[in-house]
Amino acid sequence: MNHPERRLESSLNAQHLSATVLRYLGYAILIASALLCMLNPAISHPHSWIDLRSTVVLDGNGQVIAIEQEWLFDDFYSIFVTEDVSQTAADQKKALTDLAETNLNNLREYDYFTEVRIGGAKAKLDVVREFESELRNGRLWMRFVVPLAEPVDLSAKLLSFAVYDPTYYVEILHLEGDVVAFKGGGVAQCTGQVIRPKPSFEMVSLAQALDRDAEPDNTLGRMFAEQVEVSCR
Repeated sequence: MNHPERRLESSLNAQHLSATVLRYLGYAILIASALLCMLNPAISHPHSWIDLRSTVVLDGNGQVIAIEQEWLFDDFYSIFVTEDVSQTAADQKKALTDLAETNLNNLREYDYFTEVRIGGAKAKLDVVREFESELRNGRLWMRFVVPLAEPVDLSAKLLSFAVYDPTYYVEILHLEGDVVAFKGGGVAQCTGQVIRPKPSFEMVSLAQALDRDAEPDNTLGRMFAEQVEVSCR
């Protein structure tokens, strides 16, 4: 069976670490999880957390052309992955940019954990070319723009998107009360609604029962994913 998460682990660490037990975000998350378990012995999914901010990008004609995302990684992951990063501003910027580029290159095959649907049909995404990364109050922050393969006219179609790790090893959610932003042409006519997930008791119990080394279930994350619905008049 193909395990894409194991192909990503080395990209998230400058070192070549074990390729046997990790999920999409790699060895750093495993170490962070271990530290967390020392404080909380419960073993369950998720094992890492990302605070998400999203912006819908429109062109001059008011058509949607991209989903811009900001990922703010949790403290444990941030500490581990930046442990050897130089504190010199120039060196730090280059190291974090290189890390972001490697991560995004490896996430490309998985649509950057981003699912966009147009009128219910899954949309094709293009390659991320715009991105940046830095430390914010000790936490790793990354911004990147996921282009749609074709512009979408929302006057006739409903667009929705979700950002999630299919295995639910990593939880990716907007901050409570955060709103979806818009930029570009015709933004005054657009609205976005974040719909919180409502997993069943059975799904929650399954996630809580999963060991971090368990065989990945690529259907689990969808049950815990937010849905963002976008409309423009």
